[in-house]
Amino acid sequence: MKSRKILLGVVTVVVPIAFLLYPAFPAAYMALTGCVTPQAAPLASVPDYNKDLFSFPKFNLPGAKKAGSVDLTVVNIIPEYKDTQNRDREYTSGEKVTAIGTRGAMTKDMTKVFKSFAGSAGEDIEAQLVAKGMTTKGPFDRDEVTYPDKKNSDLMVVMQLIFDIQYTDAKFIREETFEGGREGKIYTGTMSVGLKVYYYLLEPLSEEKMWVKKLDLGTQEFSYEYALQQEQYATGTRFVSDGCGGGYNVTDYAWRDTNAFVYDSRAKIFSGVLQGAYPQLMQTAWKYFDSEEMLGLRDKSKEIRAKWGSSSFRRGAPD
Repeated sequence: MKSRKILLGVVTVVVPIAFLLYPAFPAAYMALTGCVTPQAAPLASVPDYNKDLFSFPKFNLPGAKKAGSVDLTVVNIIPEYKDTQNRDREYTSGEKVTAIGTRGAMTKDMTKVFKSFAGSAGEDIEAQLVAKGMTTKGPFDRDEVTYPDKKNSDLMVVMQLIFDIQYTDAKFIREETFEGGREGKIYTGTMSVGLKVYYYLLEPLSEEKMWVKKLDLGTQEFSYEYALQQEQYATGTRFVSDGCGGGYNVTDYAWRDTNAFVYDSRAKIFSGVLQGAYPQLMQTAWKYFDSEEMLGLRDKSKEIRAKWGSSSFRRGAPD
């Protein structure tokens, strides 16, 4: 009986002390009470793959002639692209991709990167042509060039990019709860990006090719990762007995992937390929779009136009 009184006295004293200690000393609380407080799993951070996606190095002009010193007027077309999964489609310019969305191997974010690239490259090629003494019109999306601009120009310059983008099947690796309470499944795979670039000089009205030159930048391989956001949905209901002749309905839930990405590294990889290639693309454009060579093609352009004008098919002419 005496020992039971002692034990009761200890409990009466220790337990209140433990609860008083908990706010400041959780470890002391657990030691005194033997209770373990449940800890929430840490939330996963979301990788920032959107930083510097749209920054491309400015091309430094090697030199410049007096503006308008070369008797040549050129239409400058915004760079265009297509990927090898869409071989039969026409090239898509930087101005069109946002309206079209995902095309072939290009994700929507990748097309946004290309639009930014096309804008920067179009402006740099414009600056190159002006620095070489030519008069320019553009940069334009090809469909936006008016008939008068074509008619009053000697040549049209176009840069077209072909991407060979291949993916291995994405493999599920784990589930995470991300900051903001979003649930996601993480997938990974291998992505290869091949790039070939074509530089064209065209007769503006007929768009007949006068010459084409090529730059092959080979293929690079990368590991990519993305997380698909999960959503909870009802899979059905079931009846649960209360053991007394009654009961209640219970709704069962499960998780599934949505079309929303928590993050996706592919646009960052694609941007890195274009950023790395940009100086070489612009240096090659400076070499190929040579004012002396282009002047030598002006008479040939007039000859093509005369033949085109006498034919029944006139692409680009008004009705």
